[in-house]
Amino acid sequence: MKKNEKTEQKTNAAPHWTNRVTLVGFIADKADQYDGFAILRLATKVSWKDKTSGEWQSHTDWHRVIAWNGLADAVKDFGKGDHVMVEGELRSSEYDREVQVVGAGKAVISTKTWEIRARAIRKLDRKPKADIPPKAVKKKAA
Repeated sequence: MKKNEKTEQKTNAAPHWTNRVTLVGFIADKADQYDGFAILRLATKVSWKDKTSGEWQSHTDWHRVIAWNGLADAVKDFGKGDHVMVEGELRSSEYDREVQVVGAGKAVISTKTWEIRARAIRKLDRKPKADIPPKAVKKKAA
């Protein structure tokens, strides 16, 4: 056995590629149902404190999620504001579209879109706001 073959057999290297996505967010509205698949819009958010102003900032991203076959049937009852975790693969597709350019006629623009092909979608529990205890208020001595 050659030295390289012996080394390769003992190594537990990472896979050469992987395409896994996990998103936790809120559904924008009921899924659009089609024959054999459903399309969901999912919002995720990131927040940070601005270093210069000290104020909290946030940014919301919107994701197109495609659920196939039985998973499409399972999301029929999901609705606006439902908190979910989506696991799947990131996929891209490209297409050309014709647009009208003022003063120049028509032009063809190549567009790339991204979507999540869902493998699993889980509805997450949220406690109703009424169940959250109020913050303690300190009283000043009179």
